[in-house]
Amino acid sequence: MKVTLITSTYNFPRALTLCLDSILTQTRTPDEIVIADDGSDDRTKEVVRRFIGKTSIPVKHVWQENHGFGKTAAMNKGFAVSTGDYIIQIDGDIIMERHFVEDHLRYARKGIFLCGSRSRVTRAFTERLFRGEKLTLGFWHPGLDDRMNALRCCLLTPFFKNYRHLRGCNMSFWREDVERVNGYDEVFNVYGYEDEDLQNRLQRTGVNKVFIKFMCIEYHLYHPEHPTKRQLAETRKIIDRNNDNSLVVSEQGIAQHRQEHNLILY
Repeated sequence: MKVTLITSTYNFPRALTLCLDSILTQTRTPDEIVIADDGSDDRTKEVVRRFIGKTSIPVKHVWQENHGFGKTAAMNKGFAVSTGDYIIQIDGDIIMERHFVEDHLRYARKGIFLCGSRSRVTRAFTERLFRGEKLTLGFWHPGLDDRMNALRCCLLTPFFKNYRHLRGCNMSFWREDVERVNGYDEVFNVYGYEDEDLQNRLQRTGVNKVFIKFMCIEYHLYHPEHPTKRQLAETRKIIDRNNDNSLVVSEQGIAQHRQEHNLILY
């Protein structure tokens, strides 16, 4: 099975550096890496160039002009160029625990998609990581909020599989399933609920969500929260409309990028 790891990013090169470096520590590395870039400047391009020099894993950097929040379009472009049978989706501001990819594949089954949780890195600890300090993250180490989310214990996982929580920065699914719903709905052009909408449409096709707690662990680097109440109210209207219409296939999704040329920056 060929596995694609896809990460979204926007103008956070220090975090993306740590995120990509955590790929190199994985017990099972992905077969392909796709960076879905929503219009970052040249600093991010340089991070990707340096990372390509560190790994033999094929890397694709998909970039688009910055016209405001465009994560949904960037991710769909990333899906369009990816070639894996199975896709693991993260954000560019997380660090993966070294078993992260292995754990996602351990629980991958037809007919389901997976959602994991995250532990938050404190502001002070994040700054130390950005300064290049070689610090260890984990349940037994300092620097984490939500410490229980950093505990890796497969014996506890089955008790939480139906937990309703969703994190778009820690999901995995079969390529054929995300293509069936045409990926993200690009009507979401401000932050908020785009991941929940994707989840809802996957479930309407009969693909069930399984929550993987105490495995598939990631550490979320500190940054100020982005959404405003007004933005969330706008996107809440979109997801309510999609739910009322029982929408399955997004009208603006992966398919419209299939014939685009020069999607890949590298």
